[in-house]
Amino acid sequence: MGIKVYHQCGHNTNWNIGSFEDGVGDGLILSPVHAKLETIQKRKESIKEHSIFDPQYYLPNSQKAKLKSYPFFPETISDGFATQEFSLIAAESARQCVQFQIEQNFERLVIPARYFDQLEADYCSRQDVYSVVPFLTALSEIEHNKPVYLTLPMTSHMIEREHYRTMLLNWATKHPQIDGVYVIVKHERNSKQVQSSEFLKAYLDFLSELRNADLEVLVGFSNTESLLYSLIDDITVTFGAFENTRMFSEDVYIVTDEERRGPKPRIYLPGLLNWVQFSQAKEIMDERPDIWKKIYTPTPEGDLKLSQATEPHFSQPQLYKHSFKCLYGQFRELDHLSPQDRYGLLRGWIEIAMANYEEIKAMPMSVEKHGNEDHLQAWLDSISYYYRTHLKD
Repeated sequence: MGIKVYHQCGHNTNWNIGSFEDGVGDGLILSPVHAKLETIQKRKESIKEHSIFDPQYYLPNSQKAKLKSYPFFPETISDGFATQEFSLIAAESARQCVQFQIEQNFERLVIPARYFDQLEADYCSRQDVYSVVPFLTALSEIEHNKPVYLTLPMTSHMIEREHYRTMLLNWATKHPQIDGVYVIVKHERNSKQVQSSEFLKAYLDFLSELRNADLEVLVGFSNTESLLYSLIDDITVTFGAFENTRMFSEDVYIVTDEERRGPKPRIYLPGLLNWVQFSQAKEIMDERPDIWKKIYTPTPEGDLKLSQATEPHFSQPQLYKHSFKCLYGQFRELDHLSPQDRYGLLRGWIEIAMANYEEIKAMPMSVEKHGNEDHLQAWLDSISYYYRTHLKD
């Protein structure tokens, strides 16, 4: 029994590493799109041995400069990716990538996969040719004792179709050399939090099916809904700083000239199970300290930013480190419980959050759409469904 929590690293990885060295989190997932090869190589051994390297072959023709610093990345090794031609050098790409992961002494070895945004009927066979067979062959040629993980990048449409989930499950379990799966799902939505109970029900079903097939499960690119995945025992979940580490999108791997505005600062409030705009959080703190006491979990980082006269900038680490501590604390509360008792605690947290939002609305205050309670009913519906179908005696 247990839950592990890994940092999904991205921009400003040092924030994640600093938190991990302070005892927050159980490991890290390193991102080559955010770190050149030499940067990864220079990381301390004590960090790398608790880290997983995600090769990020999702878009093989990505022009991102840091990805291209890796000689085994598809675009780099083929000097211009083309699907048909890459099959001729996929074995060499795999050998180099496997050798890199072993030389750097990462905790687990990851087989990458390509991201498809459509319900490809030949999804599995295309992944086999692209990476799975070449990587399994390369792994068979090297002695090692590390767990091997297969990357499963999907869309929510794939997850919500039971026959497609079954196809992926059968494919993932047909390779006895694979110990676990690194599951990534792109769930398009107009909100920062997942508000679809149908998606969450299907995702919980799929994660449970993978565990029941005796595969270890690592859930990548998750927002605070990762708390719900704790209902599946012996699972590894993730948290990240910026939103592109909390929601998967292929946009991260695309070069663009579009200028992006920095996000408005938000603070994670455990008593609301949500990130709330910092300005609105301060209004609640100043006007209703009785409500604030229910929704805010004090940390040195959070206290510091809340005490300052100026609004924090998204490039400052404190609010992200605050969220790491709060979320990790919630996972530690869940960790020692049985899945049935985790359901009870999660249900209680959701119901308390709903009640806290009612008090905020009665102030009166209208919390903006990304910080409001619209996700909570879907969360409650999905975990109650999972309890009825998987946990109830």
